[in-house]
Amino acid sequence: MPVQLAQQLRNLGRYRQILVVLVRHGFADFVRHTGLSAVITKSIGSLGKRGRYEANLIKQPREVRLRLALEELGPTFIKLGQVLSTRRDLVPDEVANEFAKLQSECPAVDYADITTRLEQEFPGKVDEIFKSIEEKPLAAASMAQAHRAVLADGTEVVLKILRPGIEEILRSDMEILRFIASVVEDYFDNMGFDPVAVADEFARELEREVDLMQEARSTENLRTAFADDPGVDFPKVYWEATTKRVLCVEEIKAHLLSRVEPKDLSDEARHNLVENGARAVFRMTLDMGFFHADPHPGNIFVRDDGGIIFIDCGMVGHVDLATRMSIAELVYGVTKNDADMVMGCALALTDVDEDKIDIRRARADVQQLVDQFVGVPMDRIDLAQVLEDFFQTLRRYGLQCPADVVLLIKAMSTIEGVGARFDPDFDLVSFAHPYLARLIKERYSPKAIFRRMRATSNAYVKVLENIPSDIASIARKFRNNELKFDFELRSIEELIETAEAATDNVAHALLISSIIVASAILVHAAPEGTWGFLAIIGMVGFIVATVLAFGLVLRSWRHRRGSRIRVKRALKRRR
Repeated sequence: MPVQLAQQLRNLGRYRQILVVLVRHGFADFVRHTGLSAVITKSIGSLGKRGRYEANLIKQPREVRLRLALEELGPTFIKLGQVLSTRRDLVPDEVANEFAKLQSECPAVDYADITTRLEQEFPGKVDEIFKSIEEKPLAAASMAQAHRAVLADGTEVVLKILRPGIEEILRSDMEILRFIASVVEDYFDNMGFDPVAVADEFARELEREVDLMQEARSTENLRTAFADDPGVDFPKVYWEATTKRVLCVEEIKAHLLSRVEPKDLSDEARHNLVENGARAVFRMTLDMGFFHADPHPGNIFVRDDGGIIFIDCGMVGHVDLATRMSIAELVYGVTKNDADMVMGCALALTDVDEDKIDIRRARADVQQLVDQFVGVPMDRIDLAQVLEDFFQTLRRYGLQCPADVVLLIKAMSTIEGVGARFDPDFDLVSFAHPYLARLIKERYSPKAIFRRMRATSNAYVKVLENIPSDIASIARKFRNNELKFDFELRSIEELIETAEAATDNVAHALLISSIIVASAILVHAAPEGTWGFLAIIGMVGFIVATVLAFGLVLRSWRHRRGSRIRVKRALKRRR
């Protein structure tokens, strides 16, 4: 994505900082290859003077050096790594595994800055809304930090407050990331992921992260949806103390699951914990289609009886009914050894044209996947592993699962990990079976089939109703000699553009040559040893020719670069 020159100049200092960190962590070749080294010439030149730390650092694997570089670059890049750790469709597995080690803890913001932020959000009303606010934060993450507080009516709450200035930092860093992503896409082939797609996905995630009203609405919606379930809960949102930059929720009086050991809970509580977590995740993902996308132990509180409370609903996923049915069909197709059904789910989930992939090879890989489960009962299939293997198969063919489907797989895998830790005997797949069966039944029940047939019939009726008016429109255009046919000839535009560019280059080259020849004649015709009118005109002609020649070389370079980029994108589309 192109970045305006003014933005690049404004961010020049940050550009230099990012590139220096990349060079120090062993990515100097990348910086040189992309042509960005001009920004940090001195740093590139001093690579031969590394200290012991830098020398040891270069010996680390690439993915480790990437993680360390992100940690050094600060909150935006730490968050980028955390997001990418969940997106195995965009980055290789080894990179995703390493990025999962990134920690979000950051130095706390001074309380004076927090009070300034609160005054900005609640001008003149802070003392009316809050009886007290603890100065020491509960936690300080890359985007926000949390403080205990007490509302005016005595209710104990937790405030999540965006770091002051974080929006400006994120906006600047995203401009830089988008620019670097476009450069990387132009200069490197076969990276295994789409850098521009990574930047765009990250930008969307950040937009959600810095709008705490979205998190408040998600929390409220999920709390309402589980109001009838005593084993699953979400925090209450206090809207009078919530804005886009401040979120106020009730303080949870329970144990954070990440700090609980299995031996700390009774057998019944452990079983209830896993059952409640599984029911919540499968109900959200397969029944509702709106789910908490990051249900790891650091975002779950557990009561003594095994009841659970989810917090931090900033990352949520949405999957429509058709997608949920495709996932259910995928698992059903695996159990029935039906590679065609599984392949159909792949094409439905990725919304790809069959002509753009090697369907025969893809089907063979899918058949190899389902053969692993021949004769295995459905209640013995690892659901998360099936979806993960399926997802990796898609990636080999350059097919990207929708982001929310990846989050759904992650949510299922995360809760499966909780179950394995606290109640290894709990049969998670059998527990999910009714949810999957309900979706499949909904798709193939007589009522559902009749509903689809009726919708299709209505569509055909509308087409038939429009035929007379369409024919009349065609006849009118034919009578008025307005009927036109448009044909799309692939790459013809590029061919015409290339021919025009070549013609222009020849014309400019002839013009430059003529100016040089004319200037030489004028200089030669001038009296020897004097700078008369003819000599001056001749020298001006040489200068003009030099400027025009430089412009011609630059224009040719830009055209070749643009052609190379278009070819790469065309090849990518064909794959």
